[in-house]
Amino acid sequence: MADDLLTLRVEKLSSHGEGIAFSEGRAVFIPYSIPGELVTCKTVEEHASFSRAKLVDVQEPSPQRVEPPCPLFGLCGGCGLQHIDYPYQTKLKQDAARETFLRVGGFDAGELAIVTGESYHYRNRIQVHACSDGGLGFTQAGSHETVRVRQCPILAPVLERWLVVENRKAHPYRALSALIGERPRFSAFGQDERIYIEGRDAYAGAEVLGKRFQFPVAHFFQSNIHMLEELISRCVEPLKGGRALDLYSGAGLFSLFMAEHFESIECVESDTASMEAARQNLSQARAEVGFSDIPVERWIKTPHANRAFDCIVADPPRAGLSPEVRAWLADAKTSSLLYVSCDHASLARDLRELMQKAWTIEYITLFDFYPQTGRLEAVARLARVAR
Repeated sequence: MADDLLTLRVEKLSSHGEGIAFSEGRAVFIPYSIPGELVTCKTVEEHASFSRAKLVDVQEPSPQRVEPPCPLFGLCGGCGLQHIDYPYQTKLKQDAARETFLRVGGFDAGELAIVTGESYHYRNRIQVHACSDGGLGFTQAGSHETVRVRQCPILAPVLERWLVVENRKAHPYRALSALIGERPRFSAFGQDERIYIEGRDAYAGAEVLGKRFQFPVAHFFQSNIHMLEELISRCVEPLKGGRALDLYSGAGLFSLFMAEHFESIECVESDTASMEAARQNLSQARAEVGFSDIPVERWIKTPHANRAFDCIVADPPRAGLSPEVRAWLADAKTSSLLYVSCDHASLARDLRELMQKAWTIEYITLFDFYPQTGRLEAVARLARVAR
């Protein structure tokens, strides 16, 4: 029954940051628990092969359990791991990633290297919600309801200060909506002392490894600039050659750095606002740059896709590569592929198929873009196997 109480030993952490225990052979997902703990939990959802439970009591706490610094932890849905000591968080996330590669991809990734940074005050980009009391905040855990946020320890200092000042007002959203329009949810980006807000600003400016870069405020951009710089310096800047292809190029950030080491680059991105920003960002690039503002699935059917590339970089959305793109990459005229992913399951699926078709993995590196959450970014470097 949905109200049954269970006493279970938590065995591992899921890729979404929930503890996993087992009851009668079925997985039970328990948020805010830690592997090794003995807990009492209450079943709240039943599914065919698993269930979800609410943590009721920790009978045997983990030595890695710590006091969360945020007073809204457990209510706000932004973080799920503040109760776990950060070094242990990273180990658990490594383990979860390795298991996903084994379970979904069918290969053992071995000891995955993980790059870490600050565990708090790291987040440069947020989705802000209008709250029912007129304040500003985030969605509640497991709900579409919102919670007013008067402080947030994961935000970059400039964003947290802005949120604190706004929420000291009785009805901050009322005044803000007069400026940005009726937007119950909107994006904000902050770095150093500057904040950009969707509705007020069309584009945001960022500095990445000393280069100025702009992107549409309302569109996707990485939310942890420090870790983004680590990813670029470790994985993108070492790429060299004559011709490069940047799939799902967004506003051209990776191409901006590849332009230092390639003679020509082709950017493919279906979002027209991002492509407009890419043209501006790459207007002074050393390399010759081509722009195709069409979906990758359409681009691979054009004559451009028949050319040879020294390297392909792909940074697809969370769903990963479509079957058509995977099929094209299997025979693409290139010897090197750099795959940037925010979802281990879709990455594992795509790597499994690519490895079946003349590709081999040179390395997979994890980047902890989202401390205090179960999410990780991963970069896989693949090489073509000689036929």
